[in-house]
Amino acid sequence: MKIINRILLSIGIMVSALLICCFPSYADMGPKPSISLILENAPEDYYVGLLVESDKYGKADVQLDDELSKEEFNALNTMTGFDKDGWIYWDGNPVTSTRFRSDADHKYNFTYMVPSTFRVIVVSLDGQTYISDKITKKKFNAECTYDIANGRIKENVFAGTKKYLLFVIGCYLATLFFEGIALFIFGLFNKKNLKYFLIANTVTQIMLNSIIVYMDYKGMDILLVLIWPVAEIAIIITESLIYKKRLVNKNGEVSTKRNVGYAVFANIFSIVAGIVALLVVA
Repeated sequence: MKIINRILLSIGIMVSALLICCFPSYADMGPKPSISLILENAPEDYYVGLLVESDKYGKADVQLDDELSKEEFNALNTMTGFDKDGWIYWDGNPVTSTRFRSDADHKYNFTYMVPSTFRVIVVSLDGQTYISDKITKKKFNAECTYDIANGRIKENVFAGTKKYLLFVIGCYLATLFFEGIALFIFGLFNKKNLKYFLIANTVTQIMLNSIIVYMDYKGMDILLVLIWPVAEIAIIITESLIYKKRLVNKNGEVSTKRNVGYAVFANIFSIVAGIVALLVVA
């Protein structure tokens, strides 16, 4: 057992190094929150921005372009100078725009350190001002819809569900494929072993993909550099424990060392194959 534990520890270190080295490092590579906004029943020509609570943010001092038309200047001045009922214009983004001019799609993306609690302000060039209800976003990258006709704004918390499902299904099938090849290589591909093979991979894939999906939902992608290797090591250990006394060869014999070796090899083979596949696709 000491030998097996040492092998698992060594493999764990190798897996950690392999996965960490596959991620590039940048000075500002951390995930940034965002708000994707869709306007419904919008006026013909307008500017749109966000409002924040004045007790949490400083009032913006925005300099407007002298080349704006009178209507444009008045609309922007109304929006950027808004200060009413404890709400002010949000201008806390030093990187990208905090206001947008209307377009045909009525879709706008606010990025880089956006507020969690906000309201939407729309000022039309004919002088009308529209303010949404207050909302506190749940997702790190929120997708919201503001219906100007009734002032209601809602977050689509289930946006991206299809993407998540396809990702999970794709990872599960790929894992079965690559680890199935390893099962064949080790001479363990038989009807009895397939039951434990499916159980082990279903349990561990649910565990791994739940972590990945949750971290993506919360915008914690950067932590995957640390969490993923730990999760993979946990998977290797879990599958080793499941397989070591259950997998049999064609003669019905059990070999603990071979079964643990299969669990280790299959997972590393699956990881490397998956990384290579992603690099090829990218």
